[in-house]
Amino acid sequence: MRYEWFIAKRYLKPQGGATFIFHLTLISMIGVALGVASLVVVLSVMNGFAHDVRAKILEGISHVIIRYDNGIADYQKQLPQFAELNNVKAVSPAIIDAGALFVTDARNPRQMFVTFLGIDPDLDVSNVKDKIILGSLDRLQNEKAPQTDEMVPLDQLEQQDDPGIIIGKELAASFFGLYNIDSSIDEGMLQQVIGRRLTLITIPKMTDTFSTGAIQKLIFRVDGVFESGNYEFDSSWAYMSIPSAQYLLNLENRITLIQFMLDDFSEEKTEQTWEEIYTFNHSMNGRGNVQTWKDMRSAYFEAIKMEKVTMTIILRIIILVATFNIIATLFMVVTEKTQDIGLLRALGAGRNNILMLFLSLGTLIGFIGVILGLIIGYGICWFIQVYPIELPGGNSVYVLRYIPCKPEMMDFLWVMFYTFLISLLASIYPAFRASRSVIVDSLRFS
Repeated sequence: MRYEWFIAKRYLKPQGGATFIFHLTLISMIGVALGVASLVVVLSVMNGFAHDVRAKILEGISHVIIRYDNGIADYQKQLPQFAELNNVKAVSPAIIDAGALFVTDARNPRQMFVTFLGIDPDLDVSNVKDKIILGSLDRLQNEKAPQTDEMVPLDQLEQQDDPGIIIGKELAASFFGLYNIDSSIDEGMLQQVIGRRLTLITIPKMTDTFSTGAIQKLIFRVDGVFESGNYEFDSSWAYMSIPSAQYLLNLENRITLIQFMLDDFSEEKTEQTWEEIYTFNHSMNGRGNVQTWKDMRSAYFEAIKMEKVTMTIILRIIILVATFNIIATLFMVVTEKTQDIGLLRALGAGRNNILMLFLSLGTLIGFIGVILGLIIGYGICWFIQVYPIELPGGNSVYVLRYIPCKPEMMDFLWVMFYTFLISLLASIYPAFRASRSVIVDSLRFS
């Protein structure tokens, strides 16, 4: 071991009754450790938030879609060809419409705007079957388009074989008034939703101008309730059969959406698959807008990315401020050890040796602070994962119910490298000043 490192290690220990320098050094280490721990925890929480939000969003949307504004009729020929593309796991047709209106009967008037998705239960890629907590999709599989657009009188509701619809848990609770005083959902009352009737009113998007005659309306029977864990979907989405959606939008035999489920939906693979789907679709008919899951929720992911960058910059500044303690500590050590510096110089130590001595001391302070900070940060992440902390308002406010945490090795490595680098840079000037000391001045008062 070089003697510079040996002496630097001795300076870290309290010597006799002079413990002021030791306490100042300890405070410097703790400051670096807290900065590192804060940065590691925030980065892990932001990673977890981005990962979990993406997972929640993908509970309600497909990995890739082709949206046709005016609909497409020959989709049945194209689906098998799309299914043969690389990384495509499943393909299904669908019809989507936002802004439809739910209305209850006159005895219990209630209105609510919803987004409905017409699906083929046998080909659906949005995994509705796995999300259903009450009821089933059985009736939607054999439905045909209704032949009348007239409202059914209330006294004839029981005799009608109305088409089925699957609605979100939060939507069911809000629409049918199932909340308790504390805003929780009564699971027992949720059972009463199955079999209830409601009317869906929509204005077909195929019309150029608004007119009363263009309004379509249809009575549905609630066949099921789903829960995705994403409040946005659970509070405003409904699923129905494709024939019912075609009737409501006057689409005849057309659909407005082709959905894709991918084997690997990472950003890189999704982008590659998007290019293949876009090229193939353009060669087929040249119509439709191809979008990935990231395009469909770009505002979400850009906001998360900006938040992570902003928090990282702020916490880097915190670490930078903590390293100023290292500068102050080294200056105090240089002042306190002036006699030692003179003796070392008198014994033959060069300026570079003194420089290396105090660079080693600053690096050791930074190293101990980094290691301690990583241990504290990982411990906090472990605690958050093992003992989840519930967010206020549940997933109705923050999309997620609990604080997410996803530590990543690369974050730990770059935080370690960044802090080492800052600690080394902070040590240069005090070490340089120490190496410039004159032997006679250092020994004058010894």
